[in-house]
Amino acid sequence: MRYMPLGQLKNGMILGQEIHDANGRMLLAKNTTLTQENISYITFLGIQGVYIDDNFSKDVQIQEVVRPEVRQTAVTLVQNIFMRTSEGELPDQEQEIKEKVEEIVGDVLENEDVMYNLIEIKTYDGYTYFHSANVAILAGVIGAKCGLDKEELEDLVTAGFLHDIGKVFISSDIINAPRRLTEEERIKMMDHPRKGYEFLLENYDFPERVTTAVYEHHEWYNGNGYPCHKKGKELTVCSRILKAADVYDAMTSRRSYHAPYLPSEVMEYIMGRSGMEFDPRIVKVMMRELCVYPVGCEVELSDGRRGVVIENHRGYVLRPTVKLLEGGTIVDLAQDRKYWNVTITKLMM
Repeated sequence: MRYMPLGQLKNGMILGQEIHDANGRMLLAKNTTLTQENISYITFLGIQGVYIDDNFSKDVQIQEVVRPEVRQTAVTLVQNIFMRTSEGELPDQEQEIKEKVEEIVGDVLENEDVMYNLIEIKTYDGYTYFHSANVAILAGVIGAKCGLDKEELEDLVTAGFLHDIGKVFISSDIINAPRRLTEEERIKMMDHPRKGYEFLLENYDFPERVTTAVYEHHEWYNGNGYPCHKKGKELTVCSRILKAADVYDAMTSRRSYHAPYLPSEVMEYIMGRSGMEFDPRIVKVMMRELCVYPVGCEVELSDGRRGVVIENHRGYVLRPTVKLLEGGTIVDLAQDRKYWNVTITKLMM
């Protein structure tokens, strides 16, 4: 299985992974033979690319930290909570959240040797719900690698689900504005952590660690964030992890005001702001654990050849193992001395 960007999809390709919307409805089934109508539908959904199966990539195995069905039901749960809240209800779903969080944390701890490797296939109109579920899972992965215990991880993942709940109290015209916000709109948008924190505090019984992380997820490590300008260890470790996971997923996603950045570009951004926007310890964990060249993606090498990433190496995420498109030669950029002067120059996404 390998990832194929939207612009490279062709009739006759075989879909390697199911595509769902935020409601959990299957839009296209695995093993669907793509037609022009399918490709047009994928384009309409705002999906940037999909996984396909072909002879070249039949041996490429993409391991996932969290089971696909758990991830998908998490998205649907988040959507239900956000939609009901926006309609003025008080969803009584704390137990559902608790059970889903336990599933995710269980998967994360069981698969500690698996690197965060997958490009999430998400529809454009379900961004908020996919984003909240993805941030919860990614935060859980980072938290586990930072040594958080099970209870801390469960609180962190819960906060990931709910970190943007305050946005349901902000005008959708501001949330979805395809332009730079006015100063007045920006101030209203910056109030969503407080609104979310107060909503959860007043109506639910989540642990303090959860509500605090929701409140602090836009704070910066150097104190230049908002709403309270806290810094360093004044911020809980869950808040610092949630901040990094939130930025990573938001920047790698298509938004109304920007195209998605490549994982490698986002990691460059995060590394460049270590000690300023992000906790340096957390940045080091992300550099070791997040695959900037995900398995299944096509890359271009500095010698002009192209290949598909088939394996990543912890601590050497810039030097994966690649299967060359021409001839099928396997190249281990981390270990093979013949290729130590070869680098990856482009991720084809």
